[in-house]
Amino acid sequence: MKNDTTAEDIYAVIGTVVARLLKPGQHLTLNDITAALHQMGESALGQDVREACRHAVRLLARQMHCPL
Repeated sequence: MKNDTTAEDIYAVIGTVVARLLKPGQHLTLNDITAALHQMGESALGQDVREACRHAVRLLARQMHCPL
């Protein structure tokens, strides 16, 4: 992880995505979250958000045991 992308930044983008996706009675998967993070990173204007999303996707991919 680069020094300018902190764990706090990564968890913040994960939290933002989960909050946007979460709906009552809906089952949310790591794949749903990862896809939304990827989309958020692709559309983000700021380099810091893009980098945090990229790191978050890698973190979740490790949780799913998928090498990136």
